[in-house]
Amino acid sequence: MNLFCIPFSGGNAYSYSAFQKQLPGNIRFFNLELPGHGTRITEPLLYSIDEMTEDLFRQIEPELNGEYALFGHSLGALLAFTLTREIRSLGKPLPSLLFVSGQTAPSSVKPDNRYLLPDDQFIEILREMEGTPEELLAEKEFLDFYLPIVKADFQAIANYRYRYEPPLEVPVVVLLGRQEKVSADDAGRWQEETIKETEVFWFEGGHFFIYERTPEICKLIRERCLSFVKHD
Repeated sequence: MNLFCIPFSGGNAYSYSAFQKQLPGNIRFFNLELPGHGTRITEPLLYSIDEMTEDLFRQIEPELNGEYALFGHSLGALLAFTLTREIRSLGKPLPSLLFVSGQTAPSSVKPDNRYLLPDDQFIEILREMEGTPEELLAEKEFLDFYLPIVKADFQAIANYRYRYEPPLEVPVVVLLGRQEKVSADDAGRWQEETIKETEVFWFEGGHFFIYERTPEICKLIRERCLSFVKHD
């Protein structure tokens, strides 16, 4: 099975490198990259979920010729959802599984204009999220490079407006940190987006629990992907 991984705000194709090392060879790993990030740093940033979704579809379209799953964390989870809708609208084969991590159900996404905050206040938000090493947050040269990238991603989420569409025919696996600000009710609303089963798993940790709980998460991904292929 192919596994396409979509990074979080400010992330890049290297964000899930620890995952790749812990998944078996029969899960073919694809790290996707958004314009203006990582290996695509020279390309213009995108500021909307729709534009990002279209770009991601172009990346994976040549590989939609067998079983595959999508995984995304935070912004990546929202994009995994919108990408699945885009795939359906274009009549392409749907993913076998949709892994959404660190993200409330799309219908519960609330307006968030934190990207408009002054840099010093925005840096405090990044510090609270614990996804960026403290030594980098104290490095001016890094911040001059990084803040426009992560603010563009935050802006894309801020501009997102949920649109109702019929539920997907894709099982959804929801992963959340116990200490992040997502309620059980909002997590449960992912079930509204699919006629298939939705599973919700809680892990110890805050928003970036994926780095604290990588072995557990990879075990879950491995079990769900391989059991699905075996069952299929």
